[in-house]
This record gives sequence, structure tokens and C-alpha cells, in this order.
Amino acid sequence: MNAENDADIFGLGRAALAASHSAFAGKAFFVGSRLLQPDSTWLGPSDAVAAIVEEDDLVKVGGLSAARYAGANTLLCQLTSGGLAREAIGLGMRCLVRVPYAAGESPSLRSQRLEQLAALLRQISSIDGIVPTPTGEALGLDTVQFVAACRLASVAFHVVVDLERLGHKLGQLCLSFGADELLGSIVNQRALRLGAHASSNAITRDEAVLLVRAAGFVPCERLAEGRVQAL
Repeated sequence: MNAENDADIFGLGRAALAASHSAFAGKAFFVGSRLLQPDSTWLGPSDAVAAIVEEDDLVKVGGLSAARYAGANTLLCQLTSGGLAREAIGLGMRCLVRVPYAAGESPSLRSQRLEQLAALLRQISSIDGIVPTPTGEALGLDTVQFVAACRLASVAFHVVVDLERLGHKLGQLCLSFGADELLGSIVNQRALRLGAHASSNAITRDEAVLLVRAAGFVPCERLAEGRVQAL
């Protein structure tokens, strides 16, 4: 990548960061999550505030209403699933939309996808946020460029970092390119990243606070019943 392209990316990042600060008054958020599995068991901390069901698992868990009955309070749906998003919102769930991207894809394809995102958000303004989601490996500069583009395409909506997909290091960098929320296994204590835990993307609440603060935001934790606490 040449210096001109670098300048374009970092200029995009500055614009996206400014938009994020303006949209949420300099605040960025984090929330611990657990995931409803296809066999209707839960993966992740039992006290996690965000109880997530993925659209791809809905058939196996018996549908959205069954997932809600099982305790799910957050739907992660696909960009093409506006009807499902409306259903989840009607059930009192938080709805986040995964927006896919892949390294090496054409700029025209990305522009088309971002236009599709903007149209969806205009139609369903109660969608709470979007989750840039890599198809395959998440490359650093490519990821932050797409995160910034997502912010500028959806200024008033949360741009959420999926820590399980991106990891905490790239996740923090995304905060400087327009993301305003960390979502993942955020716990009070975690095992050292050694042995079986070497590839873990879990972080502690204290680490989440430091990541958010180091990116220049006021850290805010999402709590139960929609409450938010500034730290």
C-alpha cells in the first residue's frame, strides 16, 4: 500500500472517529455476551448482559420466539433480513445487523453493500447497531477501512466490534476508526492466555475500560434492562 492510499485510509478514519464522537457525545460502550447454541444451551458467562442468538441458528432452536423464551435478548441478523429484524424488535429484543466484508473484494461491491445497509436503516430506524463481519481472515487495514465506511454510512447507529471475530487488539484499533462498542466475552476475571487459553479473545471488564479510554472515549458499560453506566 502506497503513501497516498495510507493517507486516504487515515483521513477516512479521522472523519469516522469525529462522526462517532459526535453521535455519542464522546462515549463508547462495552457489553459482555453469551451465545445461544443450536442445541439450546448457552456458550459464555451466565451473567453476561447480552444474550445473543444468531440468525443462522434460529431454525435449530425453534425460531425467534423460542429463542426469546430461552432468554435471548439480542438478535444478530443478516443484512437481507429486514423482516426478521422487525420481528425481533417487536419481541423487545435488541437487533444488530451483520455487514459482511472480504479482503480483496471490489470497491463497487462494498459500495453496493453499504447502500443496501443505508436503505435498511432508513426503513427500520429502531435497529440498534451494525456489526462489520469478516468473511475469512480479518486483515488490519482492510478491517479498519470498512469499519470507518460503515460509520460514515450509518452515523446515528452503533458500530459494534465483535471481539470473538476480530480480537481485542484489532477491536481497539477499530474504535479509532468509527466503532463505538465492544461486544464479546467480557468477564470479571479471565485465564491467562497460555496453553488451551492462548487463542482466547476474552477480556476483563477492567481491560475493556482501558481499551475504550485509550481510544479517547468515556467508557460506558451496558447493564441489564437497557441501563448504561459511565465508568
